[in-house]
Amino acid sequence: MSQPARWLWGLIPLGLLWGAGNLALDTAIEGDVGLRAEQAVAAVAGTTPGARPVVAQVDGRDVTIGGEVLSSDGANKAMARLHGEFGVRRTLGGLSQVVAQKPYSWFASRQSDSVTLGGFVPDLDTAAANMAVASAALPGLRIDDRQTVAFGAPEGFAAMAVAMLAELPKLASGRVALDDGRFCIEGKAASSDSFLALEAAVAQAQRPGFRSVKCDIEPPTVAPYRWSAEHEAGAALVVRGFYPDQDARKQMLAAARQAFGAGAALRDEMKPALGAPSAFLVKVTRALGDLARLRQGKAEIDGENYALTGKGPETYEACQALRLQIAQLDGPDSVARAAIECPPMPSPPVPVVVPMPEVPGLILHDVLPASPKPQGSASAPAPAPATPQTPVPPPASTPPASTPVVPPRVAASVPLEWSAARSDSGLRLNGKLPDEAARTNLLATVRGLFGDTAVDDRMTVEPALRSDLDLPASTAFALEALSKLRTGSVSIRDKVFAIAGEAADAASLAALRDLFARNAPAGLALAAMPESVVVRPYGLSLSADRTGLRLSGYLPDRAAQAALRALVADSPLKDRFEDATTLIPGAPAGFAEAARAVLADLLRLDLGSASIVDDRVTLRGLTCRDLIRSEIETSAATGLPAGYKADAVVSLRQTGCVVDPPASCQNDLDGLTKSNTVLFGQGTSVVELDATTERVIGEAATILKKCPGSPVVIEGHANRDGERRGFDNMDLSLRRALRVRDELARRGIETGQLAVKGYGSTRPLVPHEAPEARAMNRRVQFTVAK
Repeated sequence: MSQPARWLWGLIPLGLLWGAGNLALDTAIEGDVGLRAEQAVAAVAGTTPGARPVVAQVDGRDVTIGGEVLSSDGANKAMARLHGEFGVRRTLGGLSQVVAQKPYSWFASRQSDSVTLGGFVPDLDTAAANMAVASAALPGLRIDDRQTVAFGAPEGFAAMAVAMLAELPKLASGRVALDDGRFCIEGKAASSDSFLALEAAVAQAQRPGFRSVKCDIEPPTVAPYRWSAEHEAGAALVVRGFYPDQDARKQMLAAARQAFGAGAALRDEMKPALGAPSAFLVKVTRALGDLARLRQGKAEIDGENYALTGKGPETYEACQALRLQIAQLDGPDSVARAAIECPPMPSPPVPVVVPMPEVPGLILHDVLPASPKPQGSASAPAPAPATPQTPVPPPASTPPASTPVVPPRVAASVPLEWSAARSDSGLRLNGKLPDEAARTNLLATVRGLFGDTAVDDRMTVEPALRSDLDLPASTAFALEALSKLRTGSVSIRDKVFAIAGEAADAASLAALRDLFARNAPAGLALAAMPESVVVRPYGLSLSADRTGLRLSGYLPDRAAQAALRALVADSPLKDRFEDATTLIPGAPAGFAEAARAVLADLLRLDLGSASIVDDRVTLRGLTCRDLIRSEIETSAATGLPAGYKADAVVSLRQTGCVVDPPASCQNDLDGLTKSNTVLFGQGTSVVELDATTERVIGEAATILKKCPGSPVVIEGHANRDGERRGFDNMDLSLRRALRVRDELARRGIETGQLAVKGYGSTRPLVPHEAPEARAMNRRVQFTVAK
């Protein structure tokens, strides 16, 4: 008898078992499909260390593939292979070509109790190897591993990292770093010998594909600071102890050679160290001078104390004088201890009476030193010297009188020497003319050229004057040339014409050139236009607004003109540029450099005008960005050539600053820069992504996503303090900007939207000498195209 109700209850566990089996089977099938998909990609496109791994996600028979492979061709072939793979119905996603990390940087930094490894490595094996080397080199220190695998390591990276880690124990604190093909060691050395070894390592650790960059390695600081110089008779002078830097060392050795002679044997055993006492070089120079006066001895400086020991000069008097001098030179900051052996004091001299020959008519009295008077005896009065009775006769004969000197004969003719000078007060004439007729003719020429100008006539008539020149024509030519100048002078000496002065404008200078191009009077030596003739005032005017940029005035040469045009070509006004400048030589020193600086400032303003007149700069403008105002005012105050003075006033616009994107993005980015001025490590030649910089980049990416498609220039800036140690701040600031660009791209900002520029220390926010310069000027900021 059938009982459906009972066997229906048996279907329930059977269904559960069937569902569980199918579920397990589907998971196994998907896992198998995914594994075969990844193996297929690896077989066709290969794998490369540092690339984002290839991962397949399977949904039923649909495969979504993602990851990076070495080439785009390999990616295409792998996707084609997947389409034909058994069990794959549809392929989604895609593979991309791996992009090399640029810059590829790595570092190892040492603190007092730990070592931090960071940056990029090509694979996990290299990271582990670096950890092992660091642990062996610095046992007992904690190792913090922050290394990240990335593609694009330069050839020989792993071996170079190991070589750099070997130098880390020589640092008390600091870092070793690689940045693409550069390597750097910086920090404070553990000892003087370590400092010298590190300097040698920088010079010798050149490997194919890698070069050293100048970094700041400091010697250790020691206390007390000791130095000594020792000299034995017939032996070399030996100097030991510390020197603060190479310049000081050179000065100390030069002082030793000056004190002991250039040919003296000198053995230098000094080592570098910081912590020198005040006036250290002065004390060393004094010590060497004192030591040179001894026959043999030693001079020592121990902190603020100075000591001199040895055998003094060979005479008692000189030795005592040296002792006295050392005591007198001692000051409140140096306790001089002198232990100088001197010869014994000599016995007093015995008086000697020397008989004198008799001379007729001359009476001499012997004057002898008084004998020592017995104690208690009375002294006898000394006899008064007798007065000579007969004067000494004059010499038998007198020399003959000297022969009178006959003056040389005056030449029969006098060469021509004439000049004229023009100033604000009038005209002054000097020189000689052959007769009054020549004077009258010349003054008539003056009135014709200079009108009622006051004339100071200091010319004289010299009948003996002779000249082969046509004197009226030559002086008329000179006066006409002088009339083209605002101030200046002309002269004729014999047959040579000379001119110097200032023309009022380009037209006057052109007229003078035209005069020179004509035939000069016969016999007058006339060269091309001399450099002594210049245009003053020498000026350039610049103005910029939304309609375009206009330049007018003077520039010294084509190189200066080309430099300005290059700046314009890199600006938004490149297609709205009017250049009306004229090339006039004789600009004030530094004029072309000043023009470049002023134009660079003007191009960053929304609108403005500027002028350069001789060595004075005036700039007025408006901007919507407070950062730009600070940069330009600082540039005007500190960025001009020596001798130039600026009057710059930049104001914030009250109208015309839109708030919609992309202007709102610009405001937000400027605010981000101002509130986070310090980006990247101080003084480092390696672009390390520290925590602060990473956070700022993340915020910048969020802002830029509100302005998709707007071109953005990422600007790298640096402070000037590292340049004295050889840092290439222009290159460093560019690589910082590149690092920010790459990090923004990793956060989803299109690379085509991003451009980079490095400005080094040329655009400080505050003067480089200001206390806040390091924090304010070391920055990365953004300019969004309008």
